[in-house]
Amino acid sequence: MKLAHKKIFTFLILATLILGTTMVKAQDKKFGFGIHATPALTWMQPDDEKVITRDGTKTGLGYGLMFDLRFGENYSLSTGLNLISSSARLKYLDPDTMGILFTHDDKTDTLSAFTATYKLNYIEVPIHLLLKTNEIGYMKYFGQFGFLLQGMTKAKADATVKDISNEDVSKEIKFANVALSIGAGFEYSLGGNTALIVALIYNNGFLNILEKDKDPGPIEGAPEYMATSKSIALKLGIMF
Repeated sequence: MKLAHKKIFTFLILATLILGTTMVKAQDKKFGFGIHATPALTWMQPDDEKVITRDGTKTGLGYGLMFDLRFGENYSLSTGLNLISSSARLKYLDPDTMGILFTHDDKTDTLSAFTATYKLNYIEVPIHLLLKTNEIGYMKYFGQFGFLLQGMTKAKADATVKDISNEDVSKEIKFANVALSIGAGFEYSLGGNTALIVALIYNNGFLNILEKDKDPGPIEGAPEYMATSKSIALKLGIMF
């Protein structure tokens, strides 16, 4: 069984355990659980645009479980367990002065300027503080602030050189990522403890996700590529 499949299998086991636990406690208003789907616009932001530049915005999708620990009517600690798919496109520049390194088929070549499209999958644990208004009609409005903890399960890339397509680049992407996450939205009561959740969220990664080349080859002074992940996401969920 491949590593990615093992991680997804682990996710499903953990999700089942969390779901079972929260269903037992569902009648207690101190606890809430739900499910969500979260489409997003995603990109990477390079640290030095003389070396690489962002080349547009791509799309991503997340889905998983939500779990709330409610301290009162207006405060909650929100977490969960998500599967995330994101993508981003970078343009690698200035080949005349430094060369471009790209690993493919277990080889590292010096290439001309090219564009690479990354397709990344993560398991994610969000940790948010939710601040909610009192109910206004059927609505509660909220703001949220917190962090996303991510572990990579798969990394693929396409590149506009040497017919590289769907190449495994997991060695070029760091396993762990952390992002600051802020957003706002509303809950619409569907009766009882059930509510529709809609939120607009901005996620700002602050760790470099590009792995440093351990074998820079014959090019002296080749830079360490640095970029952080960003996304704007629309969360659509049901909370029980």
